Amino acid sequence: MISFVRGTLVNTGPDYVVVDVAGVGYKVFVPTPAVGILAGKKEEVIVYTYLHVREDAMQLFGFIQDSDRELFEQLIQVSGIGPRVALAVLSSITPAALIQAVIHEQTNVLTQIPGIGKKMAQRIIIELKDKLGKLTASKDRDPDPITALLPDSAGEALEALIALGYNPGEVRKLVASISEKGAGSLKPQEIVKLALKEMGRF
Repeated sequence: MISFVRGTLVNTGPDYVVVDVAGVGYKVFVPTPAVGILAGKKEEVIVYTYLHVREDAMQLFGFIQDSDRELFEQLIQVSGIGPRVALAVLSSITPAALIQAVIHEQTNVLTQIPGIGKKMAQRIIIELKDKLGKLTASKDRDPDPITALLPDSAGEALEALIALGYNPGEVRKLVASISEKGAGSLKPQEIVKLALKEMGRF
């Protein structure tokens, strides 16, 4: 199994990146948000990968964080969800939001994801609730005091940015500042967009 690839980003597409590793170009399918994040990096990139082998093809699926790959691997264990569907899920919702939706049995959130109907949403919840609940246990025991003081929209934006691989310490103050300037009226996706722009990566 190819656990990760490290090298220079040479090309991107709607749902993939090509990484040059010692003269070999690896095409890696990634969640849509990750394309923009990786494209903004001028230094060497690391993409954590999952190798999917079929009779007629081998495909690499990649993620900015190892924890995102673990979530992907949990998704493809659900009956009826293959790698492409799992990638579409993680392109439509942040890992943090997905975990929360499963833990709190928010079927209505999951059915907003393209390709996920009510029966599939219920299946995801049934098969993953206990597994994903363990991922948040340590966080629940040791809540982030700064995040707790943020408005809900800013808290969601912060979680999304951290899930995308940004340094928590780097983005906390930035998210708090953007939220304060917006008087708490900004939506999570608007805060994320402004934060990425502020960091010069959007």
